[in-house]
Amino acid sequence: MPFKRVNVKEEINKRIENDAELKTAYEQAQYEYAVVKQLVKARNEMGFSQSDVAKQSGLTQQMISRIETVDNSPTLRNFIRYADSLGLKIKLEKKV
Repeated sequence: MPFKRVNVKEEINKRIENDAELKTAYEQAQYEYAVVKQLVKARNEMGFSQSDVAKQSGLTQQMISRIETVDNSPTLRNFIRYADSLGLKIKLEKKV
């Protein structure tokens, strides 16, 4: 059987068009990824390692690593401790 090239983005878009539940889950995952990516980017731009954030926040380096992993969902308390250790604040805004 020959290999068939698949356009992943196109395939995802086809499937979420026909499945509202999948679309909601996909959008949620994309949002979570964006938040984690923003947090890691801020840490890197400030020149901090995971160990630096761990020391500053009182969390372990392993906890910092888990927070930075998309499939993990940290407690709100630990997420705030991480952000606070970088001098960041969490701001909620109404969707537009």
